[in-house]
Amino acid sequence: MKKVPKKVWAAILVLSLVLIGVLSLSPARSRVSLYLERGSIEQAVQRYFACEMNRDFENLYNCLAPSSVYRQSHSYQDFLADVENSPVKVLEYTVVGIYNLRANHDSQTYPGIDKFVQAEVEVILYYTDTNQKAHCNQCFTFIKEGGMWLKG
Repeated sequence: MKKVPKKVWAAILVLSLVLIGVLSLSPARSRVSLYLERGSIEQAVQRYFACEMNRDFENLYNCLAPSSVYRQSHSYQDFLADVENSPVKVLEYTVVGIYNLRANHDSQTYPGIDKFVQAEVEVILYYTDTNQKAHCNQCFTFIKEGGMWLKG
C-alpha cells in the first residue's frame, strides 16, 4: 500500500476546514437543512391540501399546528362550523416553492416550535355560491412542532 504524502493530507485538512466553515454560515446551513427537510415538508403540504380537497375536516383540523393562532382559539366544533358550509372549495393546487426554512429563535413567544418554513402554492378555488373560479398564489407558513410539519 502506498503512503499518502503529507501535502495531500494537508490539502484534505484545509478543504475540510473550509467546507465546515462554509456550512456553518447561516445561508449555506439553511440550504442544506431545507434540502434534508424538503420531502417531509412537501408531504405535509400535500396532506393538508388533500384533506382540504376531499373535505376530510377531521384530518384537516389535525393538519393545523396546535400552537397556531387559529387552533389555539378554535375547537374542532368551531372549525366545523367555519368550514362545513363554506362556499369555497379547493379544486387544484400546485406547490410552487418551499423556502425560507428557519429555526425558531424565539422559543419564549413560540414554545414547542422547532422550525418555520414558507410554502408557496398556486390554488384554483371554486365558489359554489357564485359558480366562479379564482386562481390564487398564496404563501403558507408551515411549522415543525413535535417532530411533525403542520400548517401554521
